[in-house]
Amino acid sequence: MLKLKLSIVTLASGLAFYFYQGSLATQAALYGGCIVIFNVWFTNRRMRAADEIAKIAPGKEVTVFYVAAIQRFIYTLGFFILGMGGLLKLPPVPMITTFTIVYLTYLIISKE
Repeated sequence: MLKLKLSIVTLASGLAFYFYQGSLATQAALYGGCIVIFNVWFTNRRMRAADEIAKIAPGKEVTVFYVAAIQRFIYTLGFFILGMGGLLKLPPVPMITTFTIVYLTYLIISKE
Protein backbone atom coordinates (compact mmCIF):
# COMPACT_ATOMS: atom_id res chain seq x y z
CA MET A 1 0.00 0.00 0.00
CA LEU A 2 2.89 2.33 0.80
CA LYS A 3 4.47 1.81 -2.61
CA LEU A 4 1.13 2.47 -4.28
CA LYS A 5 0.79 5.82 -2.52
CA LEU A 6 4.34 6.74 -3.45
CA SER A 7 3.65 5.74 -7.04
CA ILE A 8 0.58 7.98 -7.12
CA VAL A 9 2.60 10.93 -5.81
CA THR A 10 5.31 10.19 -8.39
CA LEU A 11 2.77 10.09 -11.22
CA ALA A 12 1.12 13.31 -10.04
CA SER A 13 4.48 15.05 -9.94
CA GLY A 14 5.32 13.71 -13.38
CA LEU A 15 2.01 14.98 -14.72
CA ALA A 16 2.62 18.41 -13.20
CA PHE A 17 6.06 18.59 -14.82
CA TYR A 18 4.56 17.46 -18.11
CA PHE A 19 2.24 20.47 -18.18
CA TYR A 20 4.94 22.79 -16.87
CA GLN A 21 8.03 21.74 -18.89
CA GLY A 22 7.21 18.92 -21.28
CA SER A 23 8.01 15.25 -21.75
CA LEU A 24 11.72 15.30 -20.89
CA ALA A 25 10.95 16.87 -17.51
CA THR A 26 8.27 14.22 -17.01
CA GLN A 27 10.82 11.47 -17.60
CA ALA A 28 13.18 13.09 -15.11
CA ALA A 29 10.40 13.44 -12.53
CA LEU A 30 9.32 9.82 -12.90
CA TYR A 31 12.95 8.72 -12.65
CA GLY A 32 13.42 10.70 -9.43
CA GLY A 33 10.30 9.17 -7.92
CA CYS A 34 11.40 5.69 -8.92
CA ILE A 35 14.66 6.20 -7.04
CA VAL A 36 12.65 6.67 -3.84
CA ILE A 37 10.44 3.68 -4.59
CA PHE A 38 13.57 1.57 -5.12
CA ASN A 39 14.96 2.84 -1.80
CA VAL A 40 11.74 1.88 0.01
CA TRP A 41 11.78 -1.57 -1.55
CA PHE A 42 15.46 -2.03 -0.69
CA THR A 43 14.93 -0.87 2.90
CA ASN A 44 11.99 -3.23 3.41
CA ARG A 45 14.03 -6.09 2.01
CA ARG A 46 16.93 -5.36 4.36
CA MET A 47 14.56 -5.02 7.33
CA ARG A 48 13.23 -8.52 6.68
CA ALA A 49 16.79 -9.85 6.38
CA ALA A 50 17.77 -8.14 9.63
CA ASP A 51 14.74 -9.67 11.33
CA GLU A 52 15.82 -13.14 10.21
CA ILE A 53 19.41 -12.53 11.32
CA ALA A 54 18.21 -11.30 14.71
CA LYS A 55 16.51 -14.66 15.25
CA ILE A 56 19.68 -16.58 14.43
CA ALA A 57 22.42 -14.29 15.79
CA PRO A 58 21.16 -11.48 18.03
CA GLY A 59 23.21 -8.30 17.76
CA LYS A 60 24.30 -8.89 14.16
CA GLU A 61 21.24 -7.11 12.74
CA VAL A 62 22.83 -3.74 13.49
CA THR A 63 25.57 -4.56 10.99
CA VAL A 64 22.91 -5.28 8.39
CA PHE A 65 21.36 -1.86 9.03
CA TYR A 66 24.68 -0.07 8.64
CA VAL A 67 25.55 -1.92 5.45
CA ALA A 68 22.07 -1.22 4.09
CA ALA A 69 22.41 2.50 4.82
CA ILE A 70 25.73 2.64 2.97
CA GLN A 71 24.31 0.67 0.05
CA ARG A 72 21.26 2.94 -0.17
CA PHE A 73 23.48 6.01 -0.24
CA ILE A 74 25.68 4.54 -2.98
CA TYR A 75 22.70 3.37 -5.05
CA THR A 76 20.96 6.73 -4.75
CA LEU A 77 24.10 8.62 -5.70
CA GLY A 78 24.70 6.24 -8.59
CA PHE A 79 21.14 6.62 -9.87
CA PHE A 80 21.46 10.41 -9.77
CA ILE A 81 24.79 10.28 -11.61
CA LEU A 82 23.31 7.95 -14.20
CA GLY A 83 20.21 10.12 -14.62
CA MET A 84 21.83 13.54 -14.78
CA GLY A 85 25.27 13.08 -16.19
CA GLY A 86 25.52 9.52 -17.37
CA LEU A 87 23.56 7.79 -20.06
CA LEU A 88 20.19 9.46 -19.58
CA LYS A 89 21.12 13.18 -19.38
CA LEU A 90 17.81 14.13 -17.76
CA PRO A 91 17.20 17.63 -16.40
CA PRO A 92 18.17 17.75 -12.71
CA VAL A 93 15.47 20.06 -11.31
CA PRO A 94 12.43 17.82 -11.97
CA MET A 95 14.38 14.77 -10.83
CA ILE A 96 15.52 16.28 -7.54
CA THR A 97 12.19 18.00 -6.91
CA THR A 98 10.18 14.82 -7.36
CA PHE A 99 12.71 12.83 -5.35
CA THR A 100 12.30 15.30 -2.49
CA ILE A 101 8.49 15.38 -2.69
CA VAL A 102 8.15 11.59 -2.81
CA TYR A 103 10.72 11.08 -0.04
CA LEU A 104 8.95 13.58 2.22
CA THR A 105 5.69 11.78 1.45
CA TYR A 106 7.35 8.53 2.47
CA LEU A 107 8.50 10.06 5.76
CA ILE A 108 5.02 11.38 6.50
CA ILE A 109 3.17 8.21 5.49
CA SER A 110 5.54 5.88 7.32
CA LYS A 111 4.73 7.62 10.62
CA GLU A 112 1.12 6.43 10.35
